[in-house]
Amino acid sequence: MQLSSFSERNLKFFLVFAGSYLFSVTVIHLIPDLFLSGMNPFNLGLYILIGFFIQKILENYTSGVEHGHVHHHEGHGYPILYILVALGIHSFLEGSIMTDSLHNNHTPDSVYAHGSSPKILLGIVMHKIPAAFALMALLVIQLKNKRKALWLLMIFALSSPLGLFTSEYLTHQSILPDNYLIIFFAIVTGSFLQISTTIFIETDPHHKMDWKKLLVSLIGAGAAVGAQMVF
Repeated sequence: MQLSSFSERNLKFFLVFAGSYLFSVTVIHLIPDLFLSGMNPFNLGLYILIGFFIQKILENYTSGVEHGHVHHHEGHGYPILYILVALGIHSFLEGSIMTDSLHNNHTPDSVYAHGSSPKILLGIVMHKIPAAFALMALLVIQLKNKRKALWLLMIFALSSPLGLFTSEYLTHQSILPDNYLIIFFAIVTGSFLQISTTIFIETDPHHKMDWKKLLVSLIGAGAAVGAQMVF
């Protein structure tokens, strides 16, 4: 599936915007909120690191799909099943932190209590859009069948809602400890850091200043700041 140079260029700019937004909302919202949760700061930092390296391992099997890239080399790509499982784990974890129970189980002075879902959801959606395009392209390349590719794309699309419903169920049934959502949140924060920084690196592999991309990055960061002030 080939994109026109115009479409490919616009997709790269969108990736930069989404990566900047995701990185910024992680730095100005997720990380501060985590350290206001009352959990041991060392443990929180450890979970963030674990999330970062979990995502790094998953990325080895996903061909870069979760940050909008497809590194496909004939004869050397991982089977579709591996790719979907790795993407599914990533999406499931993202969905698990969107439960309202997360915001209801914290002390009033925690920033969580002001509701983080809209801005986090926006960041997830923005990086899922190019990921869906990249996954569809990879599926069509490997399967040679658009209908089968669409069915598998639906599996990917359902992973985050499944994470949300599972998290809601486990919380309301008190099956897991109260702080498990904080742990999930820290792991996903590490994942966001890995994804967003990788987007920056891959859209500028030669490490040269691109003023248009810098402007788009600043707009993305400004959007995150605006979302933090509004929601």
